[in-house]
Amino acid sequence: MQCIHLKIRTKKYEKYIYCKQKKKKIEFKECKTCKYKEYKKIKELKKKSNKLKNLESKRYSILTDNLKVCYICTQKRKDDLHEIFGGSNRIKSMVWGLLIPICRECHQEWKINENMREKYQQEAQKIFEEIHGHELFMTEFKKNVL
Repeated sequence: MQCIHLKIRTKKYEKYIYCKQKKKKIEFKECKTCKYKEYKKIKELKKKSNKLKNLESKRYSILTDNLKVCYICTQKRKDDLHEIFGGSNRIKSMVWGLLIPICRECHQEWKINENMREKYQQEAQKIFEEIHGHELFMTEFKKNVL
């Protein structure tokens, strides 16, 4: 770790150590014994909140009852539970059950194929509107894919 006052500068293409606290060129030995030595505070990495952790563990789907088989190809076992509406609407998709079980191959195709994404988003919106209504869908997701 380095002192927050320690800087490396160059003069005529020659590097030297500069102390901002003392405002002068120094040797590295001087920095080790300096009384003004301060270290940068390290922030802790953000962990998943308990709310998000609980939400992910209690995911369900209003599109299908079978969460063990891929929803798209129906032949392989599922590897992921994928939210239909991603990005800023990912958590809302989890809350309202708009997710599908999906295998790795279909997941890769999902990322590439925009028509496929749109097809399943339209299907999800139809089912959601049958259960909860169009107004609730528009207030929650703020886009109409139909």
